[in-house]
Amino acid sequence: MALRSDPKARPNEHRRTLGRALGAAGAALFWAAAWQPGAMAQDDLLQKAINYVFTGTVDPKDEPEITDRKSCVVVVADPKWKRFIRYHLSELRLDDPRINSTYSGRQTNYQLDVESDRVVVEYLNVDRKTVTNGYRSVQIPLPGDIDRTRKAMQLIAARCKPDDATKLPF
Repeated sequence: MALRSDPKARPNEHRRTLGRALGAAGAALFWAAAWQPGAMAQDDLLQKAINYVFTGTVDPKDEPEITDRKSCVVVVADPKWKRFIRYHLSELRLDDPRINSTYSGRQTNYQLDVESDRVVVEYLNVDRKTVTNGYRSVQIPLPGDIDRTRKAMQLIAARCKPDDATKLPF
């Protein structure tokens, strides 16, 4: 058995102390990485809701990009043309949406119809910056289950409220 005065025992003690310190640091790092603030979880929930409204799935391979979280601006690839579409979600009034349904045999297709005083949709070139057209009305196809889509739109409406500062008091 080695005594403390034995020089061969000291390197093992330092290794144990170092190992314990590294283990504690690793555990703290793992705990910090596993614990995420509520804002990050809410942002992830917002992304999933936007994904579901525009694609019909929570985890699509080409998900819509939230370019401005504060004003809720989303860029989506246009499925028909080689361009992108920028939606201003705070102007869509998703708290009271106007959803039209079209019946094709047994299949029901849903579409969100929006009209506003401001530009709600902009068509962009491939560079995602150059605006080719902007419109005050838009028809957005809703590919998912309509009940889940309505819940996702309610969540988006709660997070993306129109700017009250620009409204007149009368």
